[in-house]
Parts: sequence; structure tokens; C-alpha cells
Amino acid sequence: MATNLSSDPMAELTGLGAGRARSVWSVTIQPMTLGRPLNKLLRSLHPDAYRRVEPKLSRTRVEARQILYQPNQHIHEVYFPESAVICLMTVMANGDTLETGTVGLEGASWISASIGAPSMPCETIVAVAGEALVLHIDDLDIEMRENEHFRDVLTRYSHALLIHSMRMTGCTGLHSLSQRCARWMLTTLDRVPGNEFAITHELLAMLIGASRPTVSIVIEDFHRKGILQSERGRIVIGNRDGLLSESCDCYQVIKDNYANVGLN
Repeated sequence: MATNLSSDPMAELTGLGAGRARSVWSVTIQPMTLGRPLNKLLRSLHPDAYRRVEPKLSRTRVEARQILYQPNQHIHEVYFPESAVICLMTVMANGDTLETGTVGLEGASWISASIGAPSMPCETIVAVAGEALVLHIDDLDIEMRENEHFRDVLTRYSHALLIHSMRMTGCTGLHSLSQRCARWMLTTLDRVPGNEFAITHELLAMLIGASRPTVSIVIEDFHRKGILQSERGRIVIGNRDGLLSESCDCYQVIKDNYANVGLN
């Protein structure tokens, strides 16, 4: 059933779902008339470029811990988040994982699938449940060849995502767990409606490469400082400035990186 977005579509988004068991899920996709999308990458397209893409887009809801791509799996569709947050995870031989990039409403899940890289060596998992627009890889291929403005925007975004990933590598190796948690939360706040999001301490720990107890200690410290509240798998930020003071400079560097290509 077709759905039209209102003039204030963010207000219509439903609450974020709770985490579920980590597995590969199928998704239910509904064709729709999109109107003006929330996703900033699609929103930045010239009207003529977007009109070409719009009929090929569908909407789906993705859930926390849902695996969108397995390592080295052929990619069949690309996700353009609107309220969901997607993480690119490096998977080690012993099963340990570490986030190497995050995608929200500023971008897309894996656009390199259309330029000679039909799979990826990392796992892609949903960190925060929400809505996303989906484009089949065959349609992406066509638009990359025939839609010049679309290709230019996605190329600029691809470069920004690479810089993001490089910064994340440095952040993981050089900054404290407290700084990394604050950076992750701030970046997520920029990608979801309101001042809260659903995530468990366990999932956050997995994403940033830490143990659950140490992440819980950091969150409890933020709570004591009046920065946030955390209960039942949901984090509510009450003092964004306080959270910013706890973060490393990577948050602003990553934010500015996307702003420089018009996606923040």
C-alpha cells in the first residue's frame, strides 16, 4: 500500500524496536510513493535526479541486531536509513567484532556494490531499529551509469564514509572507552528523532569493542553526572552539552566531514 510522507515526516515515525536475537533476517518491503525523503543523501539530489530514483525505492523497517550483509556475501540491495542506524563491523577469526563505520540518515549502507565490489569483507548490522529506504542493486547499477548527479552525490558520500572509517580506527586505538561511548551516542543522536534511542549495554559493548560490564560502568557514570538515563534497553540523553564534554574530538571531525559534502 502506497504511503505519502507528510510535511513533518519525522513526527510520524514510530518508536524504535527493542533488540532481538542476532541472526540474518528477511525484510518486508512495501512499494510506496515517497514524496520528500528523510534520508539526506537522497534529499540532496537534484529534483530531476531524484525523480528517476524515487519509483525504484521501497520502504522497510529494520530491527536491532538484524544482520543486513554477511561477510563476503553478494549484496542484493542498498539501504538508505531514515531513522535506523546501521553499523559496519569487522569480524575477526575468533568471532570478535568491532565497528568500523556507522550509517544513518546521512548516507547509504554499501554503495560500492555498484562499482565493482558486489560483496564486502565486513558484517553489516542494525544498531538502532527504524525505517530505511531500499534500492535493489540492479537499479543502483543503472542509476550510477545513467544518472550523473546521483553518481556524483554517491561518490562524494563514499569518500566521506571512507574518512569516517579511518577516523574510527584511530578513535578505537587512541581514545578512552568513556570518550568512545560519548562519541557513539552523540553521532546516534544526530541520526534518530528526539533525544533517545533503543540499545542494550550488551549491543553497545559489541559495537565499540568493549565488555558489557565496562560499558555499564561508563553509562552509570554518565547517569550520575546527570547526562543520561538508561533503563530497559533505552538511553535518554538529558544533557547533550554534558555528553559533548565527555566525548573526544572525533565526533565533531566526523560530523564536519559529512557537512563538507552536504550530508549533515
